[in-house]
Amino acid sequence: MRFGISFSFLFASSFFFHSTILEHFNINLRFELFHIYSFHFLFSFIICCLFLFFSNLEKWTTQLGFIYIFALITKLLFFSIIFKNFIFQNEIITKIDSLNLLIPLFLFLFLEVYFIVKILNDK
Repeated sequence: MRFGISFSFLFASSFFFHSTILEHFNINLRFELFHIYSFHFLFSFIICCLFLFFSNLEKWTTQLGFIYIFALITKLLFFSIIFKNFIFQNEIITKIDSLNLLIPLFLFLFLEVYFIVKILNDK
């Protein structure tokens, strides 16, 4: 429950704030910012839920670090597959575009790691 509320709040507030700044400075991106935020919202939420699930299974508690590394690599692979048209274009990605790709990544990664540390400390 708290995952959903926290991730939803982060999604809504950061997307609104990020979009407002881009509009204020009249910056047009070559990708849809909403899709980037949606991807990170869904995957970070799913990773935290799966991590909570596996942390409650006695058999998997010693493997939680490996599970998280696997989940993080899977998240990056899916991101590359879903957004391959933008990332792997022949054109060079501008610094503004790459910065706007990284902001949602780090925001959701921070919250994701926060919850995973809380889960590990509870165990």
